[in-house]
Parts: sequence; structure tokens; C-alpha cells
Amino acid sequence: MTLVSRSLGTIGSFAVAVVVLALGVASGPIHAADESSAQAPEPTPAEQMKAVWERELLTGDWEGWRTTLQEHGIDPHFRLAQYGQWVADGGTETNGAYGGTMDYRLNLNMRKLFGLWDGLLVDMHARSRWGQDVNQDVGIFTLPNAGMIMPLPGNYTGTDVTGLTVTQYMPFVADRLAYLTLGKLDVIDTVNGFFPSVVGYGQEGFWNINALVTALPWFGAVNGLGLYGGILGTVNQEYQAAESGFMFTGTENNSASWNSLQDSFDDGVWMAAFHRFFWKLEEKPGFFLFFVAGSTREQPSNDPRDVVLIPGQGIVSTDEEQPWDVALYLYQTLWQAEGDPERKATLFVGGTVGPDNPQFAQYHVFAALEAHGLFGSRPRDRMGVSYWKNWLSDDFKDLVRPVANLRDLWGVELYYNIAINKYLNLTPDLQLVENARKGSDLAIVPGIRFVVDF
Repeated sequence: MTLVSRSLGTIGSFAVAVVVLALGVASGPIHAADESSAQAPEPTPAEQMKAVWERELLTGDWEGWRTTLQEHGIDPHFRLAQYGQWVADGGTETNGAYGGTMDYRLNLNMRKLFGLWDGLLVDMHARSRWGQDVNQDVGIFTLPNAGMIMPLPGNYTGTDVTGLTVTQYMPFVADRLAYLTLGKLDVIDTVNGFFPSVVGYGQEGFWNINALVTALPWFGAVNGLGLYGGILGTVNQEYQAAESGFMFTGTENNSASWNSLQDSFDDGVWMAAFHRFFWKLEEKPGFFLFFVAGSTREQPSNDPRDVVLIPGQGIVSTDEEQPWDVALYLYQTLWQAEGDPERKATLFVGGTVGPDNPQFAQYHVFAALEAHGLFGSRPRDRMGVSYWKNWLSDDFKDLVRPVANLRDLWGVELYYNIAINKYLNLTPDLQLVENARKGSDLAIVPGIRFVVDF
């Protein structure tokens, strides 16, 4: 995998590369703007400001170049997200932190771009990360800021390709398409593909990763957020969502690296099967999604009876176990505005169960109620309230008791996303989190998020 560099550089160089690629593959001359526009009267400063304010994206159509690129199969997206978050009380440390990310996405339609067959797509996702977060200050296993865990959590600064995939769509039966995706999977992108109106990468709705997906039990099996692997499945075209399929990945984290395929699969393979049942309740869409997953990667047992102290090696497990998980998700639209289905209220609930050993989290449940455009005067605003709880493994609690007395943990989150316009969003957020360490106070975590789409 040395054909891809570890870093993409700045957004400027990336945009230049996109334009050069378009120029190189265009079958004919590219006209960025209609010649008749030269005859149009010059807009006034007020009209110019209004036009900028009402754009879909901050940088607009690049004098016609963005549309031209899309017509030739090149679709770039850029997003800046900034986070200010504070542990106002409780947690492991009262602290505030600022950090941000820049996402660079590039979607290539290979038929339009190179004249290849229909349905062949290439998707790339790179991300720059800087600053700090409070994920470690709220308490263990709490993860109150999902937007700051990629490419790597902690105080990481850098730019990395977190996802690079090739997808082939093929006709299947009735209103369904089959698809095969191979490459480097950005795990959060993959989850967002199943729940696009819910997850939003921690940049649109909820911040806490436990409120977005049943997180902790999965972490025990996946072991990373950028993984080599693939997905074979079907898409229901009526609902524009994956319906059934099979997934597999290596177990070596490559979110900020490009290890060899052999290294990624040396310790085992994570596999999952899924099926989604779609329905409409009084013409309002919903679904039920069933996941079952397991890994051939053996992990050290967390049963205290399997742990011994070996001189010169420290504490060593004498047994290994293979993790597995079963997850259930229910999504239902509760209300839709007449004539505008994007204005809606939704309920999203889920749960995951895994073994007591070797995973550190055995059960997880969450429930999230969200409203998109609840107020007619604010059709692009979004708000939500969620509750989640993780039950830690009893074996894991017993194992770490000599150094830490742990308990199950839970959290509540409330947010309101203010759509300043189509490309500027400001989101106040408040979380109440009880972390896993017994004796610690309930953490009160306010935050503010600012997102710009270029």
C-alpha cells in the first residue's frame, strides 16, 4: 500500500490536484461559465453579499468549475469543524479544550471520468486534526466528542487518509442493487452509511459516540477506526439504504497508517452479517436493523482466574477468547411536515450484547429523539435529546479492581443545531455523564461546535 502517501498536505494543494485531474480527463473543452454572462450587468455590493449568503456552500460554484468537475465525475467536499468543550464539574479533571478537524472528501465516478463501466466509484476521505479534546477528562469509556477521535484520539495533530475504497454497483432484483466495496474502510463513515440521517460523523447531531451507535462492545472486537476490508451487500433503492450484506475487516488499525494487507489480517478477521427490514407506519418510513458479528482474533481473557503474575513479564493472561456481538437497531419517523419530508421528528433506539469475556463492555443501550426543522420559521435547524448506558463486564470489573473500582456508566445529551445558513452551523451542546470510576462525581460537560461547508 505504498502507492498512497501518508499525508495529503493542505486543502489548497488538494483542490489544485482535483482541477488538474479534471482538465486531464475531460473529453472536450471545459467552459466554466456561460459566455452570455459577460453581457449581464454587474451586481451591486448588496446583491453580491446576498448571493454569497444564500449559497449552498461557502465557496460557491467556483465560477462554474465545481459543476464542471461534477459533470466529469469528480465531486470534492471540504468541511471545517471546530469544537470548544468544558468539563464544568465532575469527571476526572475540570478542564476546557479546543480542537478542530478539516475533512477532505473526493468521490469519483469512473464512467464519467475515464469512460469505464457503470456503477464503478472511488471514494477517498482524508482528515486533518489539531488541538485537544476532553475525552480523557470526563472519565474512562465516556467519549463525549466523536468528531475528535479520527484519525487518532488524544492530542494528535496530523493529516491522514482514513478511508479509500472502490465500489461497484450492479443490478440485482426488483428495486435492489448489489454492491461490492473494497479498500480501507473509515469505520465511522461506514456506520454513517447505515444511519446517514442520525450519525453525521459527530458534526451534525449528537456529539457523544455512545449516543450515535452502540459503541463500546464493538470496540472490543474491531480494534481500530481505519481498517482494510470489504462489504458485499444489497441496496434498497426505494429507501436509498443498505438492506442486507456481509462485512469483513482486518484487525490492525490503519486510520493513520498504511500497513501491509498481510499485517492487517495477521491476527485475525472481523466479520459481520446484517439485514434491514423497511416499513412505513402511516406513510412514515422506518426500519429494523439486525447485526451479528464476531472476530477470529483471539484476545487475552479478562477473567481474573486466567491471570497470573510471571516474574520478568508482569501480569499475563493464560487464556484467550474470541469476541462476538449481536446488535439491534430501530428507527422510526414520528412526524413529517406536509410537503417537506426533510422536516421531521425521529426516534432511534439500539442495543448491543456481547460476551462477558474477553470484551470489557457486555451490554449497551441508547435512545435518541431528534427533530429536523421542527419550527416552520427555522426549517434547517436540528435538535435532539439522548440517553445511553453501558454495562461493563463483571470479569473486567473484577480484573481491574486492585487498581480501580469500576461501575456501569451512563449519559444524557441535549443539543440544538442552529443553521445560520446552508453552509454555517453552530451547535450548543450539554452532556451529563457518569463515568465508570466509582466515587467520581457526575460530569457536566457543555460545548459549542462550529461547522463550515466549503
